[in-house]
Amino acid sequence: MDLQQEWQNMNVEFTAKDQTPAIATFKFDTRSHSLLGDILFKLKWKLRWIRIINIQMLIAALFVKNDLQFLLIAVFITYEMCRFFGQREFQKIKTAIDFNSTTKQVLADNLKSIQRILRMENLFGYAFLPIIGPIGWIAYKLYVHQNLETVIGLPNLSWQLFFCMLFSIPFIFIAQKMNDSIFKEPIKALESKIEELND
Repeated sequence: MDLQQEWQNMNVEFTAKDQTPAIATFKFDTRSHSLLGDILFKLKWKLRWIRIINIQMLIAALFVKNDLQFLLIAVFITYEMCRFFGQREFQKIKTAIDFNSTTKQVLADNLKSIQRILRMENLFGYAFLPIIGPIGWIAYKLYVHQNLETVIGLPNLSWQLFFCMLFSIPFIFIAQKMNDSIFKEPIKALESKIEELND
């Protein structure tokens, strides 16, 4: 057997096939990496801000010894649950090479996880923002009166809570606009990039 001839034949077989497309499917190009990095950076800070706000609630709860403490702890737990689900989706996002998937599939899966995080935040906002005003008002009254039973017995409390809720509703739209201004364009660009990979 002529080993040199065999080596040359193998070399011809490898060079005859263009390996570039196959390898390219496992790598993010610069634009994809930049888009994904930009979105992930913003999402990471969004999750950090939830924690920063939430820690203040917990610290305040440690220094209060009346019914206000229970309210603050309840708000803390609610925020932490929201952050937990967001963080769980965030960890599904892949930024490294995945040899079991194409670039298009990895980017599409990442986009789904990003959209799930934003959708969960929107649902949390729709449920929680309308009552944030009433909760704040009750927290203030608990700070003044020290007792939930006393607060519940206050005159015109239901009207006060209703007006606080009306005041809170616009924050839903403000939060939505803020999300759009931060994420709408990068997500649209990422969707366009995924469409390009279909061609």
